[in-house]
Amino acid sequence: MRPCTLRNVLFATAVALLGTPLAAHGGVYRGPGDVVPPTPGGPPHPRGSGPSPGRPTGRPVGPSQPIPVPPPTGGVPRPSCGGNPPRPGSSGRRGSPLADDLTDWTFWWEFNKHGFLGLRRAVHGGGPITGCDDPWMGPGLRHGQRDHLEPTRGQIRNDVLPALKRALDTTEQRDIVSSCMIAMARIGVDHPDFRLHDVFARRLTRDNQEVRETAALALGIAGIDTTETVDLLADLALDAARARKIHGRHVNARTRAFALYGLGLLAHGSNDLAIKERAFATMATVLNDDRVRDRNLKVAAIVGTGLLAFDRDDAAAAPRLDAAVHALLHYYERDLGAGERLIQAHCPTAIVKLIGREHARSDEFRQRFAAELAGENRRRHSHDLARSCALALGQLCEPFEDRFSRDAGYSELLMSAFEEHKDAQTRYFALLALGQIGGTRNRKFLLRVLHTGHKALERPWAALALGVDAWQRHVDCEAHGQDCAPDRLLGDALLTELKQARHPKLVGALGIALGLAGHRDAAPTMQFRLQREPQKQEQAGYLCLGLALMNERRAVGAIQTVMDAATRRTRLFVQAAIALGVLGDKSAADRLHERLRDQGQNLATLAAVAGALGKIGDRRSIAPLQRILADSARGDLARAFAAVALGAVADRAEFPWHAAISANINYRAAVETLTNGHSGVLDIL
Repeated sequence: MRPCTLRNVLFATAVALLGTPLAAHGGVYRGPGDVVPPTPGGPPHPRGSGPSPGRPTGRPVGPSQPIPVPPPTGGVPRPSCGGNPPRPGSSGRRGSPLADDLTDWTFWWEFNKHGFLGLRRAVHGGGPITGCDDPWMGPGLRHGQRDHLEPTRGQIRNDVLPALKRALDTTEQRDIVSSCMIAMARIGVDHPDFRLHDVFARRLTRDNQEVRETAALALGIAGIDTTETVDLLADLALDAARARKIHGRHVNARTRAFALYGLGLLAHGSNDLAIKERAFATMATVLNDDRVRDRNLKVAAIVGTGLLAFDRDDAAAAPRLDAAVHALLHYYERDLGAGERLIQAHCPTAIVKLIGREHARSDEFRQRFAAELAGENRRRHSHDLARSCALALGQLCEPFEDRFSRDAGYSELLMSAFEEHKDAQTRYFALLALGQIGGTRNRKFLLRVLHTGHKALERPWAALALGVDAWQRHVDCEAHGQDCAPDRLLGDALLTELKQARHPKLVGALGIALGLAGHRDAAPTMQFRLQREPQKQEQAGYLCLGLALMNERRAVGAIQTVMDAATRRTRLFVQAAIALGVLGDKSAADRLHERLRDQGQNLATLAAVAGALGKIGDRRSIAPLQRILADSARGDLARAFAAVALGAVADRAEFPWHAAISANINYRAAVETLTNGHSGVLDIL
């Protein structure tokens, strides 16, 4: 599906049949449901067509309606991107539905979880042998006898690609068309009988806006870095004459933005310096052109520049890298007024993706971003900028071990930001950054917040940060060929909090943190909470994932029981299936196949099953998914979901295509084509 956005009918079905929308954290949807602020000077841009199965729907939006904005009076209050959110449990006025608390830790986790879960390695490797009890080795790093279940090249060439192409060629139904294109792009190889470039380029002329922008994005996701494809994406992004001729009209802002994201993704996966240079020239043209006023284009150009992934050790790439960094810095430092700071907020995280910790200019940017976070320039005051600078410092600074540590001052600044900053999200991002930086002093500070902070607001972020710190230390040890046993003192501290915790948000965060820390002594307590409180589905789902992260094979039976009982609780059903996939339990996919064969399944359940199969399915899932895709009696949306799952199962990459964009992004500085819950690039499977 758009690459999977569920249409309004599916949203209504999910609400009616499941009591909760399918656009749930840990399921299809990965980000905030309504984070996009109104466009300065006017309403947001309409998408031109409603959501499709590739884009999970956060709330019902008509096919031609603009993205939801708060009504002038009354109605449901929507948290803005700035300032502190309403207190949890408070709706702003009696009788109003509760809006998402965008400061919730789960938003960051859903955008960043892919690297921690190591899901495809576990699924395709078949997991450790049944009954094995290997010590914790980190996600995706377990060993033992394996049954390799990765789809073969022959299956992909002879079965999957032709099935998707047949479905694409025999319908104009936008959900199926969009879903098949993204699925084929994830596979990313040409078939002997057709080229992916031709398949996608042909759809650029369609009358449906969703199909056109999906085609542009698919050209980039496919990663076939020919000059022909790069030139086409660049022409689309710049609304050049050749693109207008192919497109049959001026290229609108949404399609141009999707072309920029696609161009960035294409360059990200390419080793050809000329391709990267061509992509950067296009991004820079958009970024430097003051006639371009659409914020979607500016953000796409910034994010796309951050994706270019120049080789930092290649002398030939150094001038291009310097030019890209300079372009981002120049735009970041311009005095464009308060209305543009949401756009400028994407520059710090994009710069960090380009240079990392060890670049010659890293210290310069540590100083710049620290000054921004500290609010030294009062004329540039912006919560969006502060949030991004906190995230950037988390990627730039060295561990804070003692007062002699090189970057000690930056960690101390982040501690002060947590304690004193007026914006709640900046405070929580500062906590997370301390975990990303690591070091003895930072752990001590985070443990204090874990024990004394606000239970529902601060402690979950402290727990998550401690888990990220423990996971990163383990990865660093392995990279240097060192043994790295889990930190027992840290694990015991997290376990003590888990035994006392009552708030579901805190319990879920502690479950993830204990999993990241590999503290398997916590497994009995986690299983007890899982079995005693399965009705708290988000809490239970994260406990399942935590058990999987620590490779607790003895929990497989408990998670299977939870999955079987979660038929009508979609979020928990999908999280349990993912956990079983990480643990290498083959029965999870078998159970999903059984449900697919049940003709009596309602559409909402089928969507959940197909989504889960896309995450944990292996080559055995291909045949049943193909049958659904080819079965016109199943309905358009069921077939579209099958296409999405096929693309995920046969994906050539270890991580989902969108992971390069979503990692460490300031999702609170969102624009419509980045994420808005149903029609942005990060809302696509």
